[in-house]
Parts: sequence; C-alpha cells; structure tokens
Amino acid sequence: MKDLSPTAAQALLQNCPIAMLLITDDGKIQGFNRAFAALLGVAAATLEDTESANGLVAPLLGTGTVVNWIMPDGDERWLAVESTTIDHAPGVNARFYQDVSEKLRLKKERDILRDQLKRHSIYDEKRPSLLSRYGLQVSLQPLVSRSRRYNSPLSLVCINIDTDREYDKAVTKITYLLKDQTRWADLVGCNENHDFILILQESTQDAALQLVDKLVSRITQMNQTADSEIRACFGITQCQRNDDADSMLERAESALIEARQNDSGTAIAV
Repeated sequence: MKDLSPTAAQALLQNCPIAMLLITDDGKIQGFNRAFAALLGVAAATLEDTESANGLVAPLLGTGTVVNWIMPDGDERWLAVESTTIDHAPGVNARFYQDVSEKLRLKKERDILRDQLKRHSIYDEKRPSLLSRYGLQVSLQPLVSRSRRYNSPLSLVCINIDTDREYDKAVTKITYLLKDQTRWADLVGCNENHDFILILQESTQDAALQLVDKLVSRITQMNQTADSEIRACFGITQCQRNDDADSMLERAESALIEARQNDSGTAIAV
C-alpha cells in the first residue's frame, strides 16, 4: 500500500468509525479521533486537561480485551479493546474501542432463553427417548389428580445406576431394559442427576416392588455376560391423599438418596 501523506493519514484516523485513543506508556494522552470523542460525549472536552483525562479514561486502560466502563452520564458500556504500538512513535500506543454492549446483552438474553428452553423441554437433552424431569412433572400431575379423585393406585420408582466403566453404554442398556419391562401406559424418564424415574399407572407400592425385583434379576443376568458390572439402587413411593407431582417426585428421589446412603439397594418412602 502506498504511504499516505501526514494530512491524509490524519484525516483517515479522524474519520475512522472505530474509537481510537493515542496514549503514552506513562499514561499521557496524545490524541484521539472523532469516534472516541463521540464515545465520551460532552466529557470529551475535558481531555484537553491531562489530569482530568487520566481520571476519566483510566477504566479504559486495563489489560483485558473487554472492559466495563461507566460513562460520565452513568450509562454502562462494554467495550472490546485492541492495542498496538506505533513503529514511528516509540512509547506511544494506539488503543481501539468497539462498543459491544448490545452484542453482549443479546448474548445474555440468548443464553437465558436457551436455559429456559432446556428447563422446559419435555424430553431429556442427551437421551431424547426419555422424558426430562420437567416432562415427567407435566405428565405426572394429571395422573396424580386422577389417582386422588378415583382412589386408584399410582407409584413412582427412582433408579440410580453405577458402573466401573462405559457408563453411557450401561445407561443405554438400562434404558432398553426399562422400556422392555414397563407397560405401554407407564412412563420412563430421568432427572438432572441422570437418575431414571418410572411412572407406574394403576400400580400399588407392592407392584412397584415386584417390578424392582424383576429389574434386579435382569441386571444380575446382564452382569454375568458383561465386561463391567452394573449396580443399581431404587427409591419407591406411592401416591398419597395430599400429593401433587412435585411432592411425589421429591419423595421418590429422597427414597433413592436413602437407599444409596444406606447401601440397602431399595428404599420405600411412605
């Protein structure tokens, strides 16, 4: 590129849409362009005073690539910063600033919406064949209401599995096992801790316990031909008079915690 004349170079920098500040290594301001003056607003007039300038722009002189700056009018900004030395001006640095406040705000809103969508997804993110805890909660509530109204049995089984290796493979095996051993009306899902949860319609606590015994037997058979052992523990509860979906799920999960802590294999919450 052909060298620009000093006048053309100065005009180019002054009209550059990116805010630029020239500053020495000891913090003295050498100059700035119109975009930087626009960034500061009316406070840019104080940059003629070196002492005031240091106090005003001090937050902009950090070493990070993004700085948080409270403008003189109280507005909060996030600025992306790039710094470079100037070959023909030893000891002088050019710092370029781009306002990324809106970009970061939109990113934050996107992340919040993504988290909300994740929390309200009906199916588990990693295992789409399983209901999420939210999906279980939504599905369980009308079943609890029906159970209380007609005094029909409804039970939950919460299952935790553990293995020495190939955990994902073990999860897949147990998923197929649960789908195979439950009825079409039963629902299979998992919570945030990757514990399986079974919703067993028209099933008493005793019937749920019989299913658990069958699952234990099948897992024992699986372990005899597998490279690694799968260990499982269970928490069981049955719908009670004053239950809702939350209370049933919490009670089943608490029973599972009890089973794990006591190493008892199965715990029943009443």
